[in-house]
Formats: sequence, C-alpha cells, structure tokens
Amino acid sequence: MKTITLSISLCLALLQGALANNASSSRIVTIGGAATEIVFALGAGDRVVAVDLSSTYPPEAGTLPKVGYVRAISPEGVLSMEPDLIVATGALGPVGARESIEQFPIDSILLPELKTLPELTDSIRRVAKHLGAEEQGRALITKIREQLKLAAARSQPAEGQRPSVIFLLQPPGPSSSGMAGGKNTRAHTVIEFAGGRNAAASLNGFQTLAKESLLALDPEIILVGQSEGHGGSPEAIEAMLEDPALSAVDAIRNGAVHIVPLDDLAFGPRLGQAVLRWNALFTETREGETHP
Repeated sequence: MKTITLSISLCLALLQGALANNASSSRIVTIGGAATEIVFALGAGDRVVAVDLSSTYPPEAGTLPKVGYVRAISPEGVLSMEPDLIVATGALGPVGARESIEQFPIDSILLPELKTLPELTDSIRRVAKHLGAEEQGRALITKIREQLKLAAARSQPAEGQRPSVIFLLQPPGPSSSGMAGGKNTRAHTVIEFAGGRNAAASLNGFQTLAKESLLALDPEIILVGQSEGHGGSPEAIEAMLEDPALSAVDAIRNGAVHIVPLDDLAFGPRLGQAVLRWNALFTETREGETHP
C-alpha cells in the first residue's frame, strides 16, 4: 500500500492555524466509534469538532463534520479541522494515513481495536488522564465492571449449561451464505460475557456461513445484528425463518431468533449495557419464555 504524503505547505499552513486557535480551548477529532464514545462519556463531547463516519453515538456525534471512514481516513481532512488532539482506535487506516497522523506535531492517542475488557479499561484511563478527567474515568470503569458482574451473577450455569449462541451479521439466504462471528471477534466476547457459548467458535473472525453449517452448529439462540443500512435486513431474517431447510435449527424451531443493535459490538462505554441486553435474551431462552 502506498504511503500517503501531504503537501508540506498545506501541513504548515493548517498547523499554524491550529496552534493559533488552540491557545485556550481544545479541539478534538475522534476516529472510530469507541474512541468517540469514550471522549463523550468522559464529559468532553463539547470539545469534539469532528468525527469519522463510524461514530454514530451519542446522537450529538452525528451532527458533527466527518473526516471520512475510520479505515479510509484522509490526513488532510483531519488537519483541516485544526485539532489539538486526535483520539483514534486501532481500526484507523489505511496504513499510510495512520503513519502520517502519527507524524503530526499534534497530540494523539492511538488506541487498540478494543476487543477485550483490559483494552477498553486501559483506553478509558489513557484518554481520561489526557483530558484531566481521571475521576470520570474511574467512575465509568466501575460502572462497566458492575454491569458485567451483574450479568455474570444472573448467568451462573455450569459450562455445559451455557446456551449455544450464534451472532449473524447476515442470515444465510436461499442462494447466498450468511456471515457469522467466530472467535477473535467482539461478538464472541460479548456472548461469553453474557453467559453464552459461541456456537461458531470454530471460525476465526467473521466468516461466511452456509445453511448447511448453520444446521450443523444448531444454535439454541440466533442473534442478528441490525442498524440502519447495515446488518441483516428484515427480508433476509424473514427468509431464514421461513426456509424449510432451516426449520430443524433449534433457535428457529423454538422462536429464539432475536434482532440486536449492531452497535452492541461497539465495545466502548456501553459494553455493560450490551452484555446485560444479551444476557436477558439468554435467560429468557433458558427459562423457556421465548415466543415464536
């Protein structure tokens, strides 16, 4: 991949403007949904001047100027916002853009992609320290841990009793494969935190899933991620439910197919909320309270 280069004169002009305007107030650009949520959750949302297209929460973020998509960022676009702080997740790309941003004479906090609890809590601490919001950071981490602890207390089954769950970005259709979350995904982590067992753990990352594979895995619960314009469409979900070839799948037979917000996988400050939501669905299924 070619390294992205910037015009020296453009950089100097933009940076001089940034330095002149940043004497008394911060101008933060956040890149990546989790990075944006962390900054807002720490009370610094009023200092965010631009975000990337994946930053859809909180709603205020949606009204801010956009600097591109997290995996296809334009360094020039970031600089044009005259930031004095850039907070980005490990999804920041392409490689050349990340390298350029790392060389900017601007404060930056480059977080990992956030797939584990330690990565999330360490990221909150780093951002909180930089923003002078350590107290808010500690409170936020405590809240997340308490929510995870509550979910664990509600589950408490022996390992063999954990419900088998599969998370689908796209249900398998009559003539197409679906897309399921295996190990090393946020979906896998949230399933485990919520007291489930990932039926697709034999897969690595998000991979295609044929109807035959869904039948063989036979999950007790199917979760389909959905948000506006993304994830499983209502038509695709309905087609899966009505497909005679899939009628023997435990989750479909027993009415345990649930739509969940796709941003439950954001793995930011709302992680505990997502885990509790999934935990409630697992508990409902385990207690036989689901409805077709």
